[in-house]
Amino acid sequence: MFLSGLLCDSTVWQKQIEYFTPDYNVETFEFSHFSNIQDMAKKVISDLNEPTIIVGHSMGARVALEVFRLAPQLVSKIALIDFGIHSIKPGEAEKRFELIKAVRVYGMQYLIPHWLEPMVYSPNISQMDIFSPMEKMVLGQSIESFEAQINALLTRPDVVDVFKSIHIPLYLGVGRQDQWSTLVQHEAMLELNPNAQLNIYENCGHMSPLEATEQINISLEKWIKSNEHA
Repeated sequence: MFLSGLLCDSTVWQKQIEYFTPDYNVETFEFSHFSNIQDMAKKVISDLNEPTIIVGHSMGARVALEVFRLAPQLVSKIALIDFGIHSIKPGEAEKRFELIKAVRVYGMQYLIPHWLEPMVYSPNISQMDIFSPMEKMVLGQSIESFEAQINALLTRPDVVDVFKSIHIPLYLGVGRQDQWSTLVQHEAMLELNPNAQLNIYENCGHMSPLEATEQINISLEKWIKSNEHA
């Protein structure tokens, strides 16, 4: 199961869906209009009927951790990509509310230069096969959904202890040029749970499922297969 992040839908996973569908039963989840991480997790759990590989990107990784907290018996392996386990940082709420305010005035288009582009490794912005699907995806979302998901992030549960307690196969992934959820941040998480395997994607920012398609697909498949009997 692939869990999407803020303002993302199955578009962000399109290359993973194509790659993994021949060998796996693949599902994706997006969380438009959800204003609570726990409710997002419960939506995923309601669709689980056997131990499943959960892959979460950004906010979706937060949801994946909550799925593991609430129903660990239904998670066989967990992959967390471009994410964080920290609680609210000073000034974070104010910055997010300023963004909401601007979107109310200027519309979703405001997010392309002020939110989406800064998350992407700059040379990839001019790569239309990479950037165009992201742009279309964001513009297809509503202001109401954006506000709801921001509220979910600002009321996110503490997950440090949950992360440290993960004993099943644990994959971490991050774009080397991710300025949103940095490599340093992921290296610090690796110290908290040495059970994890850290994968670094080259020439890649925060939107790695689309920016580093091949790197993710190959490393994820290798990790899954090397832990088949875990």
